[in-house]
Amino acid sequence: MKINLAAFALALCVGTTAGVAQASADNYPTKPVYLEVGFAPGGPTDIIARLAAQHLGDDLGQSFIVENKAGAGGNIATNNVTKSRPDGYTGLVASINLTINPFMTKGLSSDSPRDLAPVKILANAPTVLVVRNDFPAANFQEFLKEVKAKPHEYNSAAHGSSPLLATILFYQQTGAQIVPVPYKGAAPAMIDLIAGHVDLSFATLGSVMPHINSGKLRTLAVAAPKRLPSMPDVPTFAELGMEDFKFDSWVGLFLPRGVPDHAISTLEQSLDKLVASKSYQAQIAEAGFSPFESDPASFAAIIEKELVLYKELVEAAKASEASRP
Repeated sequence: MKINLAAFALALCVGTTAGVAQASADNYPTKPVYLEVGFAPGGPTDIIARLAAQHLGDDLGQSFIVENKAGAGGNIATNNVTKSRPDGYTGLVASINLTINPFMTKGLSSDSPRDLAPVKILANAPTVLVVRNDFPAANFQEFLKEVKAKPHEYNSAAHGSSPLLATILFYQQTGAQIVPVPYKGAAPAMIDLIAGHVDLSFATLGSVMPHINSGKLRTLAVAAPKRLPSMPDVPTFAELGMEDFKFDSWVGLFLPRGVPDHAISTLEQSLDKLVASKSYQAQIAEAGFSPFESDPASFAAIIEKELVLYKELVEAAKASEASRP
């Protein structure tokens, strides 16, 4: 019996390569993993990304390196990751900019929400209604009566897409015509709000928490499922009769679409431990965030709902802007 040595060698080579690939997958990660963040160091998304990277590195025995690629509302990092090799070694830590940017900004060279595989929500922060200290209302009911009685008289600090769209959503549900005022960032917006140059803001809790704690701003309502332990006296919008006013700001981990399932499950299972950690929960609470139970499927469902809602709100915002004299 003759043996085809060339064919045998090829089969051996293929079998060995397949075995190495399988072993590599089973041992994921086998080299450093890079997590891109579309914002500058020190912000909430960056802080949470670094806590996650530290945990993943300790838990999985490989380096997880955070790279800040700030600019274009997070689009630079998003575009980078969607074009990365789907091998599990490049990821994106993003916020709701991922579901708002397709309708609000230019520069997305890919369909980012569909070119990325959701892994897990790392933290979640609700929107809060805050007002300047001398605003003529002691509670939400008085606030709503006041702003509805004086259309276009009160303005809202809309520092970024989220506060702007929350203002539009509030108008749709109450009829209160509040004028959104754009700002380039949370810091100048809060300075003007505290000084009384603007009247209110539908802000992410993390961006205003220091000013709430210092007594420089008053909180009238929070868009959370239940009252927050840090603000037990502040009612939820649902308690106030606005069950559908929901505007969370999550921070989550994504990988390029097409990445092996094993990489996703490995990261998800490790991050489950992080989110359940009391020390992690205490750390993110300082930034106005709380843990949020999720898996890839539930995270994807949240994204789908947000895409529908934010498209509608952005169209409403553009129509409102176009109708102004």
